[in-house]
Amino acid sequence: MWDYRLIKAHYLLEDWYRDGIPIWWDESDRVTFDAKARTSKSRAAIERAQESDSKKKAKQHGKYYTAEPRVMDGGEMPTREEWLDEQERKKGNNSGPIRTREPSFVQGKK
Repeated sequence: MWDYRLIKAHYLLEDWYRDGIPIWWDESDRVTFDAKARTSKSRAAIERAQESDSKKKAKQHGKYYTAEPRVMDGGEMPTREEWLDEQERKKGNNSGPIRTREPSFVQGKK
């Protein structure tokens, strides 16, 4: 029982993603998000079946929204290291050295 709770706590503390978006993008002051509409064929099938039961035909089938990040200044997306440095600065901890940027890979690209 305790092992499960410890593992779950560790997982929650180390969770670096929110809704599939890296937390350093999600909480960065340099990044904003646009909502983009997507269509899901599987959701559409379920919604059509539900609709036929309720006899409402005014709904768009399968439409849902996802968040797509974009950098406000047009530069590169912030790295996790940059976000961690930003968090330290916000806390008033300027004692540690700022991390140097290392090559990062996003979705298999340099």
